[in-house]
Formats: sequence, C-alpha cells, structure tokens
Amino acid sequence: MEPSRDIGPLRQRQPLQSLPTTPLNKRSISVMDNQTKPFSATETRPPLTECTIPLSKPRQILLQTLSPHSSLCVRTKAVDLPASADILTPPVTPIAPQSKRETSKDETEESMAAASPLDSQDATLEAKQEESVSRLIEPLSWDETTPKLFTETLSLRESYGHGAWSNVRRATASSSTSASSDPLTPPNSPPRNDMKPLPQSDSRVYAVKTPVRPSAYTVLAHEARILTYLHAVPAASTFIVPFYGFVSETHSLVLGAIPLTLDEHARAALHTARETLTTRTMFDPVIGTTQWTTFAKALISGLAFLHSRHCIHGDIKPANILLSPVSDTDFQPLICDFSSSVVLPPGSPPPSTNPANDAITPAFTAPELLEGYRPGKSVSSATFASDVFAMGVTLLVAAIGDVPYQGMALQRLTMAREGRPLAFAWAGEQGSRVMDGGVADGVLQGSLEREVGRRATATEWMRRVGG
Repeated sequence: MEPSRDIGPLRQRQPLQSLPTTPLNKRSISVMDNQTKPFSATETRPPLTECTIPLSKPRQILLQTLSPHSSLCVRTKAVDLPASADILTPPVTPIAPQSKRETSKDETEESMAAASPLDSQDATLEAKQEESVSRLIEPLSWDETTPKLFTETLSLRESYGHGAWSNVRRATASSSTSASSDPLTPPNSPPRNDMKPLPQSDSRVYAVKTPVRPSAYTVLAHEARILTYLHAVPAASTFIVPFYGFVSETHSLVLGAIPLTLDEHARAALHTARETLTTRTMFDPVIGTTQWTTFAKALISGLAFLHSRHCIHGDIKPANILLSPVSDTDFQPLICDFSSSVVLPPGSPPPSTNPANDAITPAFTAPELLEGYRPGKSVSSATFASDVFAMGVTLLVAAIGDVPYQGMALQRLTMAREGRPLAFAWAGEQGSRVMDGGVADGVLQGSLEREVGRRATATEWMRRVGG
C-alpha cells in the first residue's frame, strides 16, 4: 500500500474578475494615418440601415419622379462626401511601430515601381467595378447615345398597321443551333457514329417598323436613338414599348410585337357599352372604372418618366398606346411611336422644326400648337406642356370611346383650336361618363387647361392622382 502524501492545504480559488463590458462600437482602436503616424481614435459606428450612394442632382430628380410601378429596385440616399472619406477598421494583426521619417520622392517612386502585380490587378478590378456602378446609376447621356443595333435575320409577315412615315409588320427571327455547340462533358460510354445531334430552333416574334420612303430614313434612325437612350434606364420597360435594336441596312426598328392599341380597345368597349347601357353603368368609363383608373395612373407615370429623361414625345394619342396583355382581361399600357420625339437636356435651346411635326392629329394637339397651322403663322414644336394636354385628351377618349369633337373635318379642327375638349365631351352622347365631379373628371383636372401656365406638369399630375 502506497503511503499517503501530504499535499498541504488546498489553495482557495480566487473569484473570477469580470471584464469591463465596453460596446464593440465604442472601443478604442489603434490605427495608422497616411503619414504612418500612430494615433488612437474612438468612434461610434451607426448600425447599417441602407446603402448611401452620392448622386448627382439630375439623377435625384429622375428617381423622385419614377412611379411606384417602376421596376428600378435601387434604394439610394444622396450624401455629401467629405474631402477625406477613408473608413478606419482595426488591423488583423498588430502593426509594428514605424519610423516617423518622411519618405523621399525617390523612395516613393521606387516603392511604387516594386509593387506587386496583384496590387495592380486589384486596383484595376476596383476601378472597373466603380465604373459599372456609375453606369447603373448614371445612364449614358444623350450626346453619348448611339442607336442599339439588331443583327439577326428577320422574316417579315403580315402588317400590323401603318403611319405617315412607316409600316409596321410582324416578323420572326429563327436561329438553329446544334446540340453539339453546348459545352460537352465526357460521355459515360462511347457515342455511336450514326447518331447526329438534333437541331434546336428558337423562334421569336417582333414588330418591325420599316420606312415608307427615303425621307423617313433619318426619322426612324432618330427614333432608334431615342429608344436606346430611354431604355438605358431599367424603368423604361414599365412605360414604353420594348426595343430590340435598329437594322441599319434597311433603316428599320425592331420592337416588341403588341398588336392591340388603346384606340381599338376603347372603340370596341364603346360598341359594347351602347348595347349594355343602364342607369348603373352610364356614369362609368366605357372600358370600366377600374381599368380606366389603372390605365390613367400608368400612362401619367409613363409621361412623367419621359419628361424626367428630358424627352418630349410630341404625338401622344390612343393609337400610340399599346396594350400588352397581363391576363385575359388586364393590360399594361405602353407608350410607342417616338418618331416625333425630341430630347432636350437642361439648358438646351428649343428644338428646330422636326419633319415629323407635319404629321399631327389635330384632335390630340394642344391649342397653342394648332395656332401655328393657321395661314401666315409659323409651326411650333411640341413641348412638355403640349404632351400633358395630349395625354389628357387620350384619357378622355378612353373614357368616352371616341374623340370629343363631332362633325366635318373643318368643324372638328375649329373645336380643337378652342382647347375645351372636356366641355365638348359633356355635350356629347357619352357626356355622363365624364360628368363634373365624376372619377374621370377628377383625374383629368389640370391637364386640359387651355392656358399653358395653368396646366399641370406631368410630375405634378402624377403626384396628384397617386401614380
């Protein structure tokens, strides 16, 4: 038996000492400044709540005018950056004290020359990333914009319609690719020699806008440039016709194939409304109150988007509003036909006369522009205010199913020059649908003023109707 050991009195354990509980965001951190002089800084870092990106003033205006329907999902917050905005973070390992001796110019150049190639690659990658972010937030300016080109081969089909400068036809583009063109992986067993890959075809349908005469070449090329400029912003697909590119050889535009227009939809609804007229429905827009209100908010927001991009459409009317089907009964209205459009960046002079201005539709033209078509008067170009008036008449037609002016062509022109479309609609067959105090009358207020100074801007109109 082993003798017992005398291990002496047990030492009493000392109670653990609690460390000071200092929040992480208030701890002192040792850092080095640009002159390699150590100093201590205590800072309180706020919790990360949202991304702050410095924005230019025009971009702030653009984001403010975009509708809640916009597909541009970027939350930004404009901030003013100080001259030195370096973010200090604690080093992973302690930094050894360095000499306070200033580095000479020769030593600095020698150090830069001996820098690692990886450092240079990192700097290049960072610069490219910053450029990509800048392109996302600040699209190309109008001066930098050139038409997007379409290079696939198209097969033209039946006609969708025609205008003063162009014909619009359905077209298909087919591309056949072999299965062997896909990235290959080693087969589990040797392939048979008599087995050939099957071709895979992908057929897409477009609407192709082709010129009707040589004088339309420049008009369509200008329209292609405008569509390229507008679609540089992701939100554009919510408001305007899809644009796939310009075929320079044929001076043609390749657009989304959407054959139904608001003009056709409203006229069909008017025919149905006449047959089913009751005292309960006689005060509703012919296309229905819910659909009319949805269209109105979407189109007013679309006009505000165009104007935020400094674009004047110049020929807004129901025939230039396409209805893209969302379901069997719902549609998304999209603005099309930018052949009469101009882009006026801030500070630009008024546009010169556009050849496309010769093709106007008097019923949807603002009265101040119609005055220029009197004998001895000079024709004025469209403005932001005339766009608002034209959109107001367009929505009025969507409510009553037809233009508010009736009679012979000269009589309709005289009525349009008066600049009182709502008053003529009240006196018409479907006047009850836009009666004073109704839904349509409330939305149209401020857009159909004869005096330009009293007319609402697109942004004011959008905010008032909640677009």
